[in-house]
Amino acid sequence: MQRKPCEPIQIVQTPAPGLVLHLPADMDAVTRAFVLDNVEALTEPLLPWGRFRQPVLLQTVADAEALQERLVLPSHAELRAIAALDRVVFWPPADPDALRLLLVHELAHVQCFQRCTPPHGRVPYLPTWFREGLALHVAQGRPDPLARRPLARHRDLALLPNANDALVARDPIATYALAAHMFTAWHDRFGTVGLTGLYAAMRQGHPFATAFQRACQQRLNEYVELWLAAVRREAKTA
Repeated sequence: MQRKPCEPIQIVQTPAPGLVLHLPADMDAVTRAFVLDNVEALTEPLLPWGRFRQPVLLQTVADAEALQERLVLPSHAELRAIAALDRVVFWPPADPDALRLLLVHELAHVQCFQRCTPPHGRVPYLPTWFREGLALHVAQGRPDPLARRPLARHRDLALLPNANDALVARDPIATYALAAHMFTAWHDRFGTVGLTGLYAAMRQGHPFATAFQRACQQRLNEYVELWLAAVRREAKTA
């Protein structure tokens, strides 16, 4: 995953605070042109979510198999991209709108990683509901509140907030839907102050659950259980 020191890159300044994109020489021409023509559209959704701390390398691959080869651990999920602390590796979709959403989603992951990772440390564990929910919220906005009611009847509802690779692969629609709704509800309640406090505690080396309790004054497990209970009650009264 490391870029060779001699590999030529094109440096692209963006409106997002601290975000500098690095485009390698071997990036396919169509995707390069798209990024250069759409810098503002790609970065505008990221503006309210904080500052990037280092440049981000955008690397393209030719197909799903090539993307899987870049993974540290194998995945059963149908991936289109991989985000890390300093890069996004992705298989570009042909549709421009799909490509824009993909890049904003993955850049939101990188922004989150850079804000929560301790100096000289590794990207910490983030539960699926938070990691994917934040990226979905940034890229696609608020989900329809009515769309969360069917989640109450999902057989794996209690597992979805911390969905592992197997569950994501088996039911990506429900996994991502729950993540979007759960993060949006959390952000509505705790806002920028909660997010900043959470990131600050994680950069100090605290695991997510401890950082969550410090920032939100509530145990993580309690919050998850109460949110799931509210979804179940809402479905019963609908």
